[in-house]
Amino acid sequence: MKRNKDKQKRAIYSAAAIVLCAAALGSFWLTNKNPEKENTESKSESSQVITTEAQPQVNVPVTNVPDDRETEPTKPSSCYFALPSENNITKHYSGTELVKNTTTDDWRAHTGLDIAGKVGDPIKVICDGTVTDVHDSELWGTTVTVDHGNGISSEYRGLGRGSTPEVGAQVKINDKIGNLGEIPVEKADGVHLHLEICENGKNIDPEKVIGTNYEFKN
Repeated sequence: MKRNKDKQKRAIYSAAAIVLCAAALGSFWLTNKNPEKENTESKSESSQVITTEAQPQVNVPVTNVPDDRETEPTKPSSCYFALPSENNITKHYSGTELVKNTTTDDWRAHTGLDIAGKVGDPIKVICDGTVTDVHDSELWGTTVTVDHGNGISSEYRGLGRGSTPEVGAQVKINDKIGNLGEIPVEKADGVHLHLEICENGKNIDPEKVIGTNYEFKN
């Protein structure tokens, strides 16, 4: 009888110990579960913040950067044109009106301005430019063409052979463009310079340009 009571007591003690162990394990599991979750969430949030900061910014204007793009230089709207010679004008520009040519004994438009002189007189370029043509003509003697830019060019007829600059030469206003020679097709009018001025390929009256700050049309 006493042995049975001892067995019962041992069984009760064993059961109580098992319950206590189970309770302790459960408490330990609950205690450590939430911190792990919090640590995991904290790490996740930190990763998200780092990822967001590392993303490149889009459509953000760049400032304080110098603009080194080349721009086309502005062309002047006008330029002063000087006389090629101080001598007297002997024949004016006639435009479309026909005038008598005493050398050829016919009527034709006079497309330039004639300025008297003598063989060997220096002739000056009327404005800065580039020599684009030099040639000898049986009718007009040696002829030089200068491009002044902005569609304006000047042509000097009746110069002496070998007295002119070469094609491509850069000339400045009042530089010598050549010495006077003869003009066979206008020989009856005496030694003179025949000056023509063109704007965009069309002859214009030189007297509207010479001695003025001519306003360019283009």
